[in-house]
Amino acid sequence: MAVRRAAGVAALLGAAGAGAAAGLAAADRRRWRPPQPAGLVREVAGARLHYLDEGAGPALVLVHGFAGSTFSWRAVVPELAKEFRVIAVDLPGFGLSDRRPGIGYGHERHVDRLLGLLDLLGIERASFAGHSMGGAVVQRLAARAPGRAERLVLVGSVSAGANLGIGRRRRASRLMFGAIRLAAISPTLMYAAGRRGLRQMVADPAFVTPEVVRGYIDPLLIPGTIRAVGEMAREHAAEPEVDLGAVRAPALVVTGEADVLVPPRRAEELAAALPGSGPPVVIDRAGHLLAEERPDAFLRATLPFLRSGAQARR
Repeated sequence: MAVRRAAGVAALLGAAGAGAAAGLAAADRRRWRPPQPAGLVREVAGARLHYLDEGAGPALVLVHGFAGSTFSWRAVVPELAKEFRVIAVDLPGFGLSDRRPGIGYGHERHVDRLLGLLDLLGIERASFAGHSMGGAVVQRLAARAPGRAERLVLVGSVSAGANLGIGRRRRASRLMFGAIRLAAISPTLMYAAGRRGLRQMVADPAFVTPEVVRGYIDPLLIPGTIRAVGEMAREHAAEPEVDLGAVRAPALVVTGEADVLVPPRRAEELAAALPGSGPPVVIDRAGHLLAEERPDAFLRATLPFLRSGAQARR
């Protein structure tokens, strides 16, 4: 009887503890405020797109990677906008773009919306810079619509043409999304998880300041993100690989020396598969977030390449 009574008390205490934790998480959520749009929001191909449109000159479209946003390009947009019309886009499911169910989140739909945005803005041809997953989207666009792609800058980019071990990535994704789903109950927990993950993506962990953590994590806390990312993963798994031989635009592959997500050897393989690419540019003391971590080195590597495309059109 005493054992039963003790067990009952323990259960009550455990329930009370769980209730208190849930209450604290709910209060944490109530204190959190979503980020506000910094640019423009337009309906494009069935989705609301948030994007920045800065500068004047030849068009340059910036496409972020997985879990990124226009925030990922903040260190280089001001300098690029001195010479180009820079359009940085939040892909649906990320940043401040749409998260409604069923609107389509696969890479093919991302291409539809990038092309649709160009049409909306009256831009016939543009150069594209894609980071990580965004690089794969850019490759897919250039293969499908070669007349719209002037030049490609592929930054820490995965390949849209290589077999990337979809089964292993699905298992890893399920674990990651499960952890994010738990962490997303509380912004404080999510910031802690994000800080740890971001430090693995850079060469110098000191780069990951509270401002960087908030810049990446706040958009991921917007309701609907987890479901949208799940739809994206399912749709992309069914999409065919891209024939990189069909990518005719000149390409510059840029990688960080300390990138552990897409190591330099992957950059070499990607560059070798693209007919219009030379050897990759390797930026020292940089990880996966190289355009943020080493913006000056990134600009030194990419501006001459982009300028040569603009001069060729004159």
